[in-house]
Amino acid sequence: SYYDKGKEPEGPGKFVAFDHVTFWVGNAKQAASYYCVRLGFEPFAYRGLETGERNVASHAIRQNKVIFVFQSPYNPVETEIGRHQMIRGDGVKDIAFSVEDCRALFK
Repeated sequence: SYYDKGKEPEGPGKFVAFDHVTFWVGNAKQAASYYCVRLGFEPFAYRGLETGERNVASHAIRQNKVIFVFQSPYNPVETEIGRHQMIRGDGVKDIAFSVEDCRALFK
């Protein structure tokens, strides 16, 4: 539930919204399918062998403004994703935000 968190912080690069969340998973197609069938997401974008990508399959799904991207390697032994999965299993790789002034945030 929402509660008042006080005055917004001062400074450059105001946070606007979440852009997307990327997950590293063992089977990107299966994970995306599960979220679509069980949670009401819809396929949004795909990158893989059919589009010329030789290393990683990426399935993006969307529900309203929420975008999840599931990625899995074709050859797990030779990729950073594969090494990560052998040690830690499935997980979140990154969370992307939309901000007003990205350059100001890095200064």
